[in-house]
Amino acid sequence: MCFKTFFVIVYMFSFGACQRTPTISYISQEQIKDIGGTVELECSVQYAQDYPVLWMKVDRGRTLEPLPISTGSTLIIPDGRFSLRYDTASSTYTLQIKDIQETDAGYYQCQVIIALYNKIQAEVDLQVRRPPVISDNSTRSAIVSEGQKVSLECYANGYPLPRISWRRENNAILPTGGSIYRGHILNINSIRKEDRGTYYCVAENGVGKGARR
Repeated sequence: MCFKTFFVIVYMFSFGACQRTPTISYISQEQIKDIGGTVELECSVQYAQDYPVLWMKVDRGRTLEPLPISTGSTLIIPDGRFSLRYDTASSTYTLQIKDIQETDAGYYQCQVIIALYNKIQAEVDLQVRRPPVISDNSTRSAIVSEGQKVSLECYANGYPLPRISWRRENNAILPTGGSIYRGHILNINSIRKEDRGTYYCVAENGVGKGARR
């Protein structure tokens, strides 16, 4: 009886001493893709044969609960654009996303669950190029008296971050001089009658045709 108890204790200790802690040896670098394109995200793990390996989607603001995408070599998310490959030789889990949408942007985490409250993780940032969209809080119209100061504001969303410029109708000279002013806010310190007319805010980032208002 004493011999049996001693043997079990030694066996469990030896197993614990030889057990290696799982590691993530590789995770894809930041990915920047166009809408409609394809991306492959890779995660290589070591010593994780006996542990769950998951891909999770995390929103950019980190305000929502992470969305499980896969566990092991099994895809969870019911979306035909997603697929998963597992290479046994390199222990690499490759998550592929086709027909990329704007909503696919965010952080993709590769997680290895070691215990109930213990996990290791690494993440890759997926950026999706988006054409500029001029924000509603931009100036739509301004009514001022001669001699007053007026500020025309323009803001836009998109990725990469759009460049903002101001132009007048028919490329007329701006009150600030020149036919183009680059910046979010066009300040006219003392408005004159000849300054009246249509001013255009133009947002460009190299994606699509840009936006104008």
